[in-house]
Amino acid sequence: MKQTASTLKLGIFQFTPRRGDIHANWKKVESAANEAAGAGVELLLLPELWATGPIGKTDTDLIHEIPGLLSRLKALAQADKILIAGTLPEFVGKVTGERIFNTAYVIGPDNTFYAYRKIHLFAPMEEDQVFSPGLDPVSFWLSFRHAEVGIGLITCFDLRFPELTRYLVCQGVNLILVSALWPLSRRHPFELLMESRAIENQCFLAGANAWGRVGDTKFAGGSAIIGPQGEILAEACDGETTMVAELDLDEIDSVRQDFFTAHPPRRWWPRACSKILDLSSLIDIVHRRRMAGQKMVFTNGCFDLLHAGHVSYLESARHLGDYLVIGLNSDRSVSGLKGPGRPITPEAMRAQVLAGLAAVDYVVIFDDPTPLHLIKALVPDILVKGADWAEKDIVGAEVVKEAGGHVARIPFAYDISTTQILKKSLLKGNCSHPPGQR
Repeated sequence: MKQTASTLKLGIFQFTPRRGDIHANWKKVESAANEAAGAGVELLLLPELWATGPIGKTDTDLIHEIPGLLSRLKALAQADKILIAGTLPEFVGKVTGERIFNTAYVIGPDNTFYAYRKIHLFAPMEEDQVFSPGLDPVSFWLSFRHAEVGIGLITCFDLRFPELTRYLVCQGVNLILVSALWPLSRRHPFELLMESRAIENQCFLAGANAWGRVGDTKFAGGSAIIGPQGEILAEACDGETTMVAELDLDEIDSVRQDFFTAHPPRRWWPRACSKILDLSSLIDIVHRRRMAGQKMVFTNGCFDLLHAGHVSYLESARHLGDYLVIGLNSDRSVSGLKGPGRPITPEAMRAQVLAGLAAVDYVVIFDDPTPLHLIKALVPDILVKGADWAEKDIVGAEVVKEAGGHVARIPFAYDISTTQILKKSLLKGNCSHPPGQR
């Protein structure tokens, strides 16, 4: 019996969204989805912000129409038995404040629903003035007629950050979907980057871009479906058009048998010991990274017994800039602050454990009671402490602010501390146990 090939029929609808006219844009997408489904397309990809066009600060009222639009999109996908992907503004209201995300949705029959919030916002078009950045890459697996496909989502400016696509492919994804509002003035980079991401990751990549003038910007079109060797499987001409290509997913295995490049970092992955530096060496590194336009986040502490509260705090700190430096109290410093019997773990081991965390870029040990000397020497762009500290009490806050940086106070995600852990351990140690069960 002949085995069915692992194939997926993929379509892209390239069009000119009318800015702020959700009804007109919906009618175009509804028609395109019906046409694509009739041609056997299983997944239809749309441009970024296809229903609204680019959004400015004065356009945020449109966001309240999105929940109803999502309901119609679900009904359309169910009726046509097709998956539809593209980004829409997402409003999130929480106790901590209201936020808007540029969110890519994949919606299909039988309640198929996935969402990815755009991570890299494009400041030159003031996207960061309207949207909040997402934090988490998104990958998922869907069963189509002839194949199970691993899909990763990225949006427009994300295309310029190869580590995001590589991360998705390392999870097992074999198709990257890109929704874009990419201007005509930078069309060549758009085409080049799409091919590069497909070639370096040996995967399929589909990019749907808007075409034509929307407001003051002319968009490039250039939508394409690209194979794992960089071959163009389908490419849109200028104008509004629907393009279709059939992806032979077995091609990925064939390409990777010749040579394999789409694996996570191996031998060059930074070892923990390489992150532990003296102050003089760290000052040189900070200078070079600052010259490269990167922002440094700094925090400090004893980190005697590393726990979930520490890890959550450090991950949140790392999100605030490009790299995280930890000032680690030396054994003598900890003893002076905490008293005899502390630290529990020697400074060399504490530094090694911290440096082994993905969120941590550098560790520097200091001997003073406070990190003021370190802060004056490094001048962080962002100084971080726990939310239990008042800003006026944070050592080095004035140094950072006078240099144009800012201070961030991060709430604790866990009600835990080293002192609490030690008290619980002592209580357990003092409990009596039946013979043979101590």
